[in-house]
Amino acid sequence: MISPLSRTLIRVLAVLYTVLGAILFVAPTWSAANFSWKISPFVAMTMGGWSLGNAFTAWETARIGRWSLVYANVVYLWVFGLLEAAVLILFRGKLILNVAMAWPYLLALTLNVIVVVLLTIEWLRTKPEISAEGFEVPAWTRWLMGVFILFVGFLAIYGWISGAESHGTDASVFPEALSLFTLRAFASFYAALASAVVPLIWTKGSSAVLTLGRAGMSFIIVITIAALVNLNKFNFAEHPGQLIYLGAYLGAFLVLSVLFLYERRQRATPA
Repeated sequence: MISPLSRTLIRVLAVLYTVLGAILFVAPTWSAANFSWKISPFVAMTMGGWSLGNAFTAWETARIGRWSLVYANVVYLWVFGLLEAAVLILFRGKLILNVAMAWPYLLALTLNVIVVVLLTIEWLRTKPEISAEGFEVPAWTRWLMGVFILFVGFLAIYGWISGAESHGTDASVFPEALSLFTLRAFASFYAALASAVVPLIWTKGSSAVLTLGRAGMSFIIVITIAALVNLNKFNFAEHPGQLIYLGAYLGAFLVLSVLFLYERRQRATPA
């Protein structure tokens, strides 16, 4: 089990991400004008979706508290916190601190880093056994996880190494021009998603997969709503690559839905 102290801090982190995400998502225009760096309302709403997904992921991690079920969630929080903090350090010269949304974002990331450091120490100290729980993971699920890792991992790597004149910043995929600051933040989010799935490739039980899947569904639903609200920003005729952005979330939603239905069928089947 994750220690009580760590679970308490994770719950506090979930509350911080909930407040941050709700403001970004519900008031994107105001948030964009008062954020830590220059972003658009659509980006603010999308980052609000990340934050609300982070909140759900963190809360579920604390609620369940069993390493065997939440280790992939912990990997997500670990990579997200450290990479997003690294982005702030790299672009510290562009940070705007005298605005309302700066410190809530910085506070959430700071606590995120503290939590992952504590969880890393706890993991190394206790070396918890990761037992297989749930039904056997079908081969098609492993193949789809592999495709997800390759696709989202590619987006993450491309977002981290591409320059200011790349397809990552010119509205070819995301339907607005992005600064390198914002592009690196997007890339860090994608890197966290891909990294969380990696250890599940070898898991023998479905419970950890479904735990991360529920967290993933929270991201998909909120971020897709943000995209649909801003559907007028998309221009598929001139930028067909924008279909990748919207289609990736819809595809992931369908895959996870099939996995959840498969899990219900397995539970309903007599042993």
